[in-house]
Amino acid sequence: MTEGIAVRKATIDDIVELSAIGQASFRGAYESWSEPDDLQAHLEDYFSEAAVRSAMAEPGCQYLLATNGDAVAGFVKIRDRDKPEQVPAGRVFELSQVYVSPDHQRFGIGGLLLKAATHFAADRAAGGVWLSVWEDAQWAISCYRKFGFLEIGRLDFKVGDTIYNDLLMWLPVTGRKSE
Repeated sequence: MTEGIAVRKATIDDIVELSAIGQASFRGAYESWSEPDDLQAHLEDYFSEAAVRSAMAEPGCQYLLATNGDAVAGFVKIRDRDKPEQVPAGRVFELSQVYVSPDHQRFGIGGLLLKAATHFAADRAAGGVWLSVWEDAQWAISCYRKFGFLEIGRLDFKVGDTIYNDLLMWLPVTGRKSE
């Protein structure tokens, strides 16, 4: 099912596609739950082309991009930064955004991105990866659990003035083989 899908490091030339996928995916998850002004402000702050360009320039931030032929199919944003106290000690990476374009969902692309992200972490001697996911995003939670992520806590996630409850999930990568 994932034949023809490739994962590579994103570059500045991919900013337009990263922005578009991030906005479409986030809008799809939160639009019916968020105040329009809050949602629009969040999209601008985190998924505008300027926001993606700024994130790409941050030390310790890396985007991995999935392509299907010439089409950009999804991405994972990996960050080497401070972690919540519930995350085990040691070097870990945050998967702060894992998004698949709506027209490329259900083809295993999310799993390929997670696999690439865990290999990225393992190749850098990390003990694991963590992420937070909205507690009502059962489709995403199921995918993460299937991949081996464990729930280790909860976090607040703010979109404008609205606070959502996120699950904090963890996956050890020590001992995973890089392909």
